[in-house]
Amino acid sequence: MKTLYSVACVLFISASLSFTTKTTLKENTLTATFMEVTVDDFFKFIDADKKEILFYDVHEDIEISLYDDDNLNKQFSITWVEKEIELLDDEGDLTGEKKKVKSITVLKLVK
Repeated sequence: MKTLYSVACVLFISASLSFTTKTTLKENTLTATFMEVTVDDFFKFIDADKKEILFYDVHEDIEISLYDDDNLNKQFSITWVEKEIELLDDEGDLTGEKKKVKSITVLKLVK
């Protein structure tokens, strides 16, 4: 009876874990030149192909400040993920709309 109870517990736990959703964020890497902070507070970079890339935010552990003018026109190695945010209206209330944005997770100055 004890064995049957143990097997039932293991099966229950296995089944419970199999139904949980796991969100894995795909990390992307690129090298680009920092151009500016846009009017909408996005961080604008230009890659080697002259393609403009806008980033929504920078992870809090990153010590490099992109608000510092000394970092303008410098080349960075950027690791980023795409995440979904909820949009706000003019009064700061959630609208219920969602948008996918790029978020910098690692930022290193290329020498």
